[in-house]
Amino acid sequence: MNRTLRSNALLQSRAAQAGFSLIEILLVVGIIAFIATMVATNVIGQAENTKVRNAQSGVRMVAAKAQSYYIDTGSAPTKLEDLLTKPSNAQNWKGPYLTPTQSKDPWNNDYIVKSPGEHGELDVVSLGSDKQVGGADRAADIGNWQ
Repeated sequence: MNRTLRSNALLQSRAAQAGFSLIEILLVVGIIAFIATMVATNVIGQAENTKVRNAQSGVRMVAAKAQSYYIDTGSAPTKLEDLLTKPSNAQNWKGPYLTPTQSKDPWNNDYIVKSPGEHGELDVVSLGSDKQVGGADRAADIGNWQ
């Protein structure tokens, strides 16, 4: 009988220790949440950095297409639409120089073309992620003069 009681006590002791305590579960969940937050922050930050780099490339590409427009017509485009559809006063226009997709920055806004520009003969600008003039860091404007 004594042996049976000891055996039952041992089984009950092992059964009590077989699961995880609430504190252990909360600790594991907290660690997983911390790691997920760190990964998500890095992934989102990288995606925004990629958009900035794509906008820089897009600005340079639009500026190069504007140069082609200038070579063909003898004058700089005054607005983005001049690169997409023939202006009424443009002679020797050999466009379209851009597709509608190429005229959009990574935030789906039209690039801005100004001639004469504030920074040179021709300015090409993406307003950045904030879609407003100005901004700082990742929301800063991106221009062909930078």
